[in-house]
Amino acid sequence: MILVTGATGFIGRSLMAGLERAGIDARPYHGRLITHLKLREQLAGVDRVIHLAGMETRGRDRLLQHVDVEGTAQLIDECHRAQVQHLIVVSRLEASTAAMHPLLRAKGEVERLVQNSGIPYTILRAATLYGRDDRFTEIILSLAIWSWPFVWLPGGGHMAMQPLWVEDFVRCLLMTAQQPQRYLGKTLSVAGEERLYYRNLVRQMLLVNGRKRLAAPLPLVLLRPLSRLLFQWWYWPPITQYFVDRFFVPEITDTNTVQRMFGFRPARFAHQIVYLRRAGLRWRLFRR
Repeated sequence: MILVTGATGFIGRSLMAGLERAGIDARPYHGRLITHLKLREQLAGVDRVIHLAGMETRGRDRLLQHVDVEGTAQLIDECHRAQVQHLIVVSRLEASTAAMHPLLRAKGEVERLVQNSGIPYTILRAATLYGRDDRFTEIILSLAIWSWPFVWLPGGGHMAMQPLWVEDFVRCLLMTAQQPQRYLGKTLSVAGEERLYYRNLVRQMLLVNGRKRLAAPLPLVLLRPLSRLLFQWWYWPPITQYFVDRFFVPEITDTNTVQRMFGFRPARFAHQIVYLRRAGLRWRLFRR
């Protein structure tokens, strides 16, 4: 039995569908991670946990500390009690307890807790993930629609990225759960095999959606104050400080990580963003 935290999130929805297709017995976690009794109750009979829950999308340091770090510590305590045999945790490329940026620092702290827990673990450090209903490609395209006739490119769009299709990442998670001995005790970095500049990503998104915009460079020095001015007051902001941090810390790793560790080649970005053709993406900024 596998327990999945964050099962209703962007990765979680695809993962639960993948587990069902694979015939793997799994159930979603319901409740707050900081509630010992709820964790204890739902860990009964569980031997593996896939830990996805986090507060990155809210963009609040307090929630990040409370849910990601303290929640993981509570989860580890209850996994010990339940004698969980494998804890699979999703992290981020460049996670480190010494990182300058709050999200990467919190993820580094989560990794440290897991690595020192004594529970058999696997950590998957992911690059930016994309797919239908994501908070990356759809947010960028929605902003481009509203900013007619321009599309703004932070730093001129020169930031290199290796985005990974969420279904390919879920495939990595499934293989990790199905072949635990192969991945136990490892911290793995996974990313797409294409190294693309941000300006090229945006160009492909606009092309798929049938839009034309004039590329306008946005100096990085203005990126943080503008994002705070426009979005920080939103209850669920489409652009958070953690989204902005992507433009200051390159998400780059080896281009063959998925093929080397999991034996398949990830999908190409242009082949999977057809979901951006659907109507209604103009209003993506205003949905959770």
